[in-house]
Amino acid sequence: MDGSPPEPIIKIRGLRNQFGTQVVHDNLDLDIYPGEILGVVGGSGTGKSVLLRTIAGLNRPRAGSVEVLGHDVL
Repeated sequence: MDGSPPEPIIKIRGLRNQFGTQVVHDNLDLDIYPGEILGVVGGSGTGKSVLLRTIAGLNRPRAGSVEVLGHDVL
């Protein structure tokens, strides 16, 4: 190892998901690093599934970028 910090395996920058006038995520930044375990919790309708579908490339956001393993999923 060269001592540099690891690169995130999931990198989200400036994510905006919106359906009509309903804004689900606005300017969301998120990094997930190798070995991390992340739980996504929240009430019904708060955007958990929308976030996961966006990371998987199934939902196209209004703005922002999503990279998984260095590849743009959008």
